[in-house]
Amino acid sequence: MFEVIRKDLSRLDPEGSASPRTLVAGLLSQGFQAILVYRFFHWLQQKGWSGQPLRFFCERFIEITGGISIPASCRIGEGFRIHHFGGIIFHPTVQIGHNCTLYQGVTIGDRGGTGGAAKIGDNVLIGAGAKIIGAIEIGDNCVVGANAVVTRSMPAGTTALGAPCRLKHPDGRIE
Repeated sequence: MFEVIRKDLSRLDPEGSASPRTLVAGLLSQGFQAILVYRFFHWLQQKGWSGQPLRFFCERFIEITGGISIPASCRIGEGFRIHHFGGIIFHPTVQIGHNCTLYQGVTIGDRGGTGGAAKIGDNVLIGAGAKIIGAIEIGDNCVVGANAVVTRSMPAGTTALGAPCRLKHPDGRIE
């Protein structure tokens, strides 16, 4: 758990270090606070401990103060970064790869109570206000543009634009 947190922390520093200065900045960041709470209770869950009722109060505190809801059952890879806090909601079945970044107002959910949520690859950037809906797959090195509404899978290296989204492939082709 601590190695993963160190990698999350190193994403806050442009030089990629987890220095004491970066630790202080991280502890003051609502996004990093939410990641810490998630990492701790996810680790407990993996060990077979629910962490209740403490988990309930910690998760609600983060939701109220930072506007971020990340259930402990999500699976999030190392190097995760929440660039700006507020309005971030994850479905409990969300899977996110390594070194992903997201901005404020991101929702990753199911289709209104049916099915699961997205599986997101490595090195994905999710822009402000983006919505990723349904049990779809977002490939590695994708960019989900600000306010895009993604309801279908994205091949690796593509960019999602608009609502409903259009996919821009690396070769410049748009569909």
